[in-house]
Amino acid sequence: MRELGASIAGPVLAFSVLLSRLLLPPEADRGFITPLLFASVVLGAVFGGRRAALATAALAAIGLWLGSSEGFGLGTALSIAVAFAIGVVTGELRDRADRAERDTEVANARLRRLALRDALTGLLDRRGFDYALGVELARETRRGGHFALLVIELVRLDTVNERLGRSIGDTLLQVFADALEQRIRQSDIAARVGGDDFAVILPDTDARGAEIVASGIITSFRTNVAGIIPDDVGVSATFGIARFPEDGRASDQLLTAAAGRAAAVDSPADPL
Repeated sequence: MRELGASIAGPVLAFSVLLSRLLLPPEADRGFITPLLFASVVLGAVFGGRRAALATAALAAIGLWLGSSEGFGLGTALSIAVAFAIGVVTGELRDRADRAERDTEVANARLRRLALRDALTGLLDRRGFDYALGVELARETRRGGHFALLVIELVRLDTVNERLGRSIGDTLLQVFADALEQRIRQSDIAARVGGDDFAVILPDTDARGAEIVASGIITSFRTNVAGIIPDDVGVSATFGIARFPEDGRASDQLLTAAAGRAAAVDSPADPL
């Protein structure tokens, strides 16, 4: 509403001046008419951009013509041309400034998103995850909903780094991240929260649904790395699930619950 009011300020002023010109008695002083008409063109350009400036200039042209003692003579034509020139130039400058401001906002938003991304996997990093989890907690608390928090850990990744090199370990993390993104919904939020730890926020999901997602991710990862990693390396994965609000209403409570359950199934985890 505020932007709309600003964009029509120039045309409204020009129309008011034009109406005043028509309503004033012949003997009244009309010396203020022309300066106000030019001021309205500038006002329209500054607050509304080129379109508002041209609309204001059109109204100002009518006012300049009606206020001219010589009719539509050379002086009037020049005044109208100047009014349109002011509108075009000033309006274009305003539009360019608006575009530059929008481009800056978009660039800053991209930088903020990149700043919260893990450079290796492209998933949210820990700071991004903490922010997303806080937003989800607030949303579900407000609407009385529920969600599941899934935590997955790649086990013995350090063995891969020692025997095959860190580049292979990094590749495994990337492959796992790809498998994770392929098995979750667009509404789910995935993050790499530690060196070999991942977490997924699953809105409107119960424990059984989270188990299905976890099994699908691990199965997809196992398929993708089959034949690449030696069987004796024994890379495995464990997962734990926490539910909101049953397991807690705060980030730390949910993460602790999920991590505790992941540790509980560490022993029977099948090698990948």
